[in-house]
Amino acid sequence: MQTKLSLFCSKIIEAGWLAAIVTVPLFFNIYSARTFEPDKITLLRAIVSIMILAWLVLVVEQGFGAEEGESTTFSERFRAWLKRPLVLPTLLLVIVYMISTALSISPQVSLWGSYQRLQGSYSALSYIVVFALMAGQLRTQEQVDRLVNLVIITSVPIGLYGIIQRYGLDPLPWAGDVTQRVAANMGNAIFVASYLIMIVPLTISRLVRSMVEIIKDESASWGHTVLAAVYIFALAIQLITVLFSQSRGPMLGVMGAAFVMGLLLLLIPRRQAVDTGRLAVKEIALAIGFVIPLGVAGGLTAGLGYAIGAGLQRLLISLNYQIDGIGFAGAALGGLLGFFGLYTYMVSTQRGWRWLWLSWLAIGVLGLGFILALNVRGNNLDPFLEPIRELPYFNRMAQITETSRTGRVRVLIWDAALELVKPHEPLGVDNDQFAKKDSFNTIRPLIGYGPESMFNAFAFVYPPDLAHVELRGSSADRSHNETMDSLVITGLLGFLAFYFVMISLFYYTVRWLGWVPDKTAQYGLLAFLIVGGIVGAIIPYLVQGEFTFMPLGLPFGVMSGLILYLAWQGFSGPKTLPEAGRLPTYTLLVIGLLSAIIGHFIEVHFVFSIAATYIYFWAYAGLLLAVIRIDTMKPIPDSSSVAAEAIEPVEVVSEPVSKTRRSRKGRSRRSRKTETVPAGPSGSALPVRRESWEMWTGSQGLAMAIILIILAFDFITPQFQFTLSNEKSASLFWMVMITWLVGFAIVMGSLAVKQDEWRTPLHWGRAVALYAVTSLTYFLLYTMVHRWQFGRRIAVSSIEDVLKASGILSGGLIIFYIFLVLLMVIIAITLIWGQTRGLPTWRSENWWLYPPLVLAILTVIWFKNVDVVRADIYLKEGERYRNNRQWNEAIALHEKAISLDSDEDFYYLMLALDYQLMAQDNRLDANQRQVAWQRGEDIALKAREINPYNPDNTGNMGRYYFTLGQVFSPERFQDALNYFEKATVLAPSNVIYRNLWAQTYYILQDYDTAIDRLQTSVSIDPEYAPTWLLLGDTYAAMGDVDQALAAHREALQYNSRGSGDGFAGFADQFFDQRLNFYISAGRGSDIIAALQEVALARLDDPKVYWAIGHAYNRDDNPEKAAEYYERALTLGDNSDTTLREAANLYLAQEAFDQAVPLYEQLITLNPADVESHSALAFIYAQLGNLDQAIEHNRLVLDQLPNDYDSLKNLAILYQQKGDLQQAFDAAQQAQAVAPDAEQASWEQFIADLESQIAESS
Repeated sequence: MQTKLSLFCSKIIEAGWLAAIVTVPLFFNIYSARTFEPDKITLLRAIVSIMILAWLVLVVEQGFGAEEGESTTFSERFRAWLKRPLVLPTLLLVIVYMISTALSISPQVSLWGSYQRLQGSYSALSYIVVFALMAGQLRTQEQVDRLVNLVIITSVPIGLYGIIQRYGLDPLPWAGDVTQRVAANMGNAIFVASYLIMIVPLTISRLVRSMVEIIKDESASWGHTVLAAVYIFALAIQLITVLFSQSRGPMLGVMGAAFVMGLLLLLIPRRQAVDTGRLAVKEIALAIGFVIPLGVAGGLTAGLGYAIGAGLQRLLISLNYQIDGIGFAGAALGGLLGFFGLYTYMVSTQRGWRWLWLSWLAIGVLGLGFILALNVRGNNLDPFLEPIRELPYFNRMAQITETSRTGRVRVLIWDAALELVKPHEPLGVDNDQFAKKDSFNTIRPLIGYGPESMFNAFAFVYPPDLAHVELRGSSADRSHNETMDSLVITGLLGFLAFYFVMISLFYYTVRWLGWVPDKTAQYGLLAFLIVGGIVGAIIPYLVQGEFTFMPLGLPFGVMSGLILYLAWQGFSGPKTLPEAGRLPTYTLLVIGLLSAIIGHFIEVHFVFSIAATYIYFWAYAGLLLAVIRIDTMKPIPDSSSVAAEAIEPVEVVSEPVSKTRRSRKGRSRRSRKTETVPAGPSGSALPVRRESWEMWTGSQGLAMAIILIILAFDFITPQFQFTLSNEKSASLFWMVMITWLVGFAIVMGSLAVKQDEWRTPLHWGRAVALYAVTSLTYFLLYTMVHRWQFGRRIAVSSIEDVLKASGILSGGLIIFYIFLVLLMVIIAITLIWGQTRGLPTWRSENWWLYPPLVLAILTVIWFKNVDVVRADIYLKEGERYRNNRQWNEAIALHEKAISLDSDEDFYYLMLALDYQLMAQDNRLDANQRQVAWQRGEDIALKAREINPYNPDNTGNMGRYYFTLGQVFSPERFQDALNYFEKATVLAPSNVIYRNLWAQTYYILQDYDTAIDRLQTSVSIDPEYAPTWLLLGDTYAAMGDVDQALAAHREALQYNSRGSGDGFAGFADQFFDQRLNFYISAGRGSDIIAALQEVALARLDDPKVYWAIGHAYNRDDNPEKAAEYYERALTLGDNSDTTLREAANLYLAQEAFDQAVPLYEQLITLNPADVESHSALAFIYAQLGNLDQAIEHNRLVLDQLPNDYDSLKNLAILYQQKGDLQQAFDAAQQAQAVAPDAEQASWEQFIADLESQIAESS
């Protein structure tokens, strides 16, 4: 039975998916430590929880089971449901995720998600819930338009923010550089481009729809013109931001999506051509030849565009505006206009309809060849291609196949990930209480290691070479390839389920578009997709003899199969004419959705999915199912169909295939104004009227309010002060204003386009006012509350005040959640306004179910979403106090974080770090420090207990006990040895832990064992300088000079990020000890020779020359030492150490003229430098410059009033100068601090001065 409550719940679900597609890409939280992905995901999961609650209540209200009179059983309906498109593959994917999570090596991490990503099964299922509810509950054209409009509008502020960042106008002070590669609301350049490539095809589909209406009908509504202009503007912002991101994977995704979209669009006239037969040879030749006029048209308009752009740039420069690349942008825009303009002319004049698609295919082949040519070097084309490779943005496309840097990283990760997929020894440590041996190792190739568990598992197969191209010690949590990720986290079963979903999606969409006319075509399409994937996977093996590029070849094989199938259909021609009403309304939208998914499918095999791309992928899949169901009027059971298939009537919204006259369109629209049909066997007998224009406009305004309140939360900080005179705050104003205007234009344009369809006459003044009020009122109200909350100040004088101050930030997040949920409720109320007449309020007999349902959902939202972010806010605040060495405050905040999210090991690690740093603070007494050490130990052990397979948690315990062994009792070194050994079992190729293991043995003077551990490290990574350095030190401790020298020589030759700086390690605080060892063994010249070899490789490094000079100085060769000191000084080494050593050397050689400027430079650096003043006083005394000598002695006394030597010198200098009274005073002061052995001398000196003073009187 349908009730008011069930109808409200259905609209809450719609408000939920509207909120989800806005919040995930747009929202971020600068008040938390993670800021981006986890904060987006927790908000999404909270929204989805509300959607689930609404669905559960809806099912209870509607009733569970078939309607009266139906004979179908539950099992029959369930089997029918499984036959629906995408239902079975999605269900299998869910089952695999649940199995993989339950049997994961880290089940808790797999369920809730890792600290860094939060992409566990809970998050994955949240995306799929959105898909299921959209597929079942999205039922009308108004809902489709509302969703698509919002998707496009949401991209506008994100794109604008990227452009703002590019030109240095960011209102937020990010730590990293976001001007060279913009990150926008995603925090990562790759992520923002990955998101936008899923919006570009949808925007193009809407643009094409408006352009078609404008071209085919001279009397088309002015709304289409407005919409076309807005879509062009939005598209430009999206593409510019993708370019500014300079991300290669997403760029490939954009090109792939554009190619498939163009092919599908040009296949539409192929089906509609009068002659649908097979292409003739002449037509094939025409298609290929058409590439030439396309190139000419594009080239001419590109040249014109460049000239206009260059002129505009010169004009802007004359007006003091410096914006680079306008000429290039003009050329690109002009070329595109000429290129697509020619296609538009051909289509609009009905020329070449049968073969235009083939010309596009030829363009695609040429484009692919051009990209390959850019990436293949060392051939005759290099002189022509090299200038292109150096152009902005082309330079990134010329690095796609590079196998150094990031390309090398991916190859190494794929190779190592394949080792995880193969059978291997189980992970884990024997006889360890927590990191036990993996009981399910045998079936890991089938089920994987669990979502979010790759970080822990990858350490077991970490390739040593990866440390030389990426940060050493960091394990990979993603393989930058969706296929490989599915194999690692969900095994072969998850891999098959993933491709079952993707191939089903491609198959059904192409089928719905009309290109699968019969059984032969059905089998052909499946064969092309599956065989193409298999061939794509095999080719890399045949070329390389390895499966490294299999995860890349397989998806591209699938894509190639799809394109070849479409080409086959295009060549052979459609076997059936388009059916009346077959995808008339939504053909362009379906093409746009499919193209977006294909673009995502391409780029995600170079990067990895993020929250925004996950939610958009599943939302698009749900939207595809929904729009096809709407258009064909064959209802697909919703996600609750097992319980109650349909909930409300569905309006007929289909349009004829082709209407070229305005009057015919008007009659068609008027005939549909109130037409409704039941939504399925369980639908209510009461028809639901179409939305009024007021309802539709109001809902669009409220949807815009979601965008605006998120922008307020994102950018309006406690320090924010708005003024148009400030460029950065003004940029925020214009971002908000332009976003609102784009939304306003789309809504008004859409109202105009559908003006004849509304039930009541459209009043433009009311429409404008309604949109403005609904979008701005809520935004302004939230902004005021937001500023009040974050503007509160607390005078911090105690730990409680610290927690309260941080609670303000936490409270701001809660307020945002509340306002967003209330806005969802308001949207739902708006959407049911006037729709509930004649319906009962609710099924009162079920009232007892609702309180526990609400309580359960609110519990999940609060404890597993809101508290997760609140904990991170307290963590970030605690880090601020820790950086200021305010240990108690930091500890209190981090303990608060743990109380909110006690399952996260990272919070325990941060708290343990607080205690460790506190224990090392010399300001505290010994008892406080000891207590801190002990407390930190307990907390670090708890972190390991929570996540035992993370080798860093085990390695950190080894480090902790290593420090405790040095500070307290050497007995703790045994604990360090135990944990370092376990860390090397979990991460066998981690030479850092192996070296620490060896260093512990070194401290225990077990040098033989230390040597054995270090030799193992060398065998794993022979190019890691610290290993060789420690090996040399160990041999030195054993007295083996030759072996020590060989190891130290090896260490000194390395200097890179991956290998470390061997020289810097050798010349550390133990430099003198190493030099003394070699000098005492008579091998000083050998180590100096090794240092000189370093100098030959680092000619401009002054530190190397200082080290050589220092070594010569200690080896008693001052002449050579002086030579190298001078080289260091000449190269700009003005450090205290070099200046002082050189000055002291010259002083010892009595080279006063060379020593004086060095001492004076030291005094410039530190005016209170006592040693330099003393040296200058001595030099000036030796040179007979008594005044300068006296001055510097006095400057010494300013710092050390009782310095005996300075007082003695002053007495003598004043006597020499003839200032007897000053000499007498200085002598008396010197006598007061003189040693007993010199008291008699001072008495005589003072007596002589008294006599001289008397005589002079």
